[in-house]
Amino acid sequence: MDFYRLSFVLSLCVVALSGCQQNTAWRQQQAEWQQQQQAQIAEFQRRATGLDVNNRDLHTQLAQAEQQSKILQEEVSLLKKQLSDSGTQLAQSQKRISEAEKKVQTMTASTTYRGGAAIKPNNSISADLSQLDIPGVFARQDGDVIRIEIPADNLFAPGSNSLQPNSEALLSQVTSYIGRQFPGNKIGIEGHTDNQPVSPPYNSHHQLSASMAQAIVDQLAGRYRIDPSRLSVVGHGANRPIVSNATQSGQQRNRRIDLVIYPDGGM
Repeated sequence: MDFYRLSFVLSLCVVALSGCQQNTAWRQQQAEWQQQQQAQIAEFQRRATGLDVNNRDLHTQLAQAEQQSKILQEEVSLLKKQLSDSGTQLAQSQKRISEAEKKVQTMTASTTYRGGAAIKPNNSISADLSQLDIPGVFARQDGDVIRIEIPADNLFAPGSNSLQPNSEALLSQVTSYIGRQFPGNKIGIEGHTDNQPVSPPYNSHHQLSASMAQAIVDQLAGRYRIDPSRLSVVGHGANRPIVSNATQSGQQRNRRIDLVIYPDGGM
């Protein structure tokens, strides 16, 4: 009996020991499976977080694209409006040009003789320039006008509008020639200087040249009785040199008064 009991107890112990080993292995499997599950869950969470970030970026890019699209649409609308306005302005300009051409044609037709000869204004002038024989004074045809050039040094004290004593004889000869050749024409008196600095009381070449021209106008209207309505004054300063100002002789030539004789109806 003791032998059988001992065998039974031993068998129970073996069974218990085997059960403990199986239970330990099962717990290890359970732990490994839980670790795998947790790792998968962590990976899924990481991916979900990445997807959220990407989704936010996509929303941001979409909002920016929509804003740019709106700006481009506004620019296109503005360009269309500008193009429409330009087309309107072009049409108006073409209309004005057409109206101006019709007006010219009408005026041309109204100035035509019965025989078909058009009435033309006197746009040119000519004279015997050889009769103006005054030392230092030049006369030339300049397009539709006659230009009489008088050296400023023969008329004025240097750098001023003060007439010199011998200027009276020179102006008398010039006005006598004009009276014979151009008794009723308009006369422009143009003052010119060189490019050298001006002195007080003048602040610029234009101021000096205009004051010189005005001094000649005062003489022509006062002393020589030329109708003031025929006279005009222009001060060109140093803007219209005849020759280079690089030399003293060139500067002297550029200091001048031009009497410009206009055709009938000129100016």
